[in-house]
Amino acid sequence: MAANNSRFLIEASHQRRTMALERAREAIRHLDRTGQAVTFCAVAVKAGVSRSWLYREPTIRAEIE
Repeated sequence: MAANNSRFLIEASHQRRTMALERAREAIRHLDRTGQAVTFCAVAVKAGVSRSWLYREPTIRAEIE
């Protein structure tokens, strides 16, 4: 019988999301601090995440808008 690793997969997914949120927030702060336009595209490139992910994250979306 195969081991149930779903707990570890869920934890890893949560950690990836948490890290992506932090990278996105840091990207927003950096763009704002340097006087650059805070756009979905700019944040996505700087944070290394997809634009569609940014649109799906309500808190980050609100910060960008």
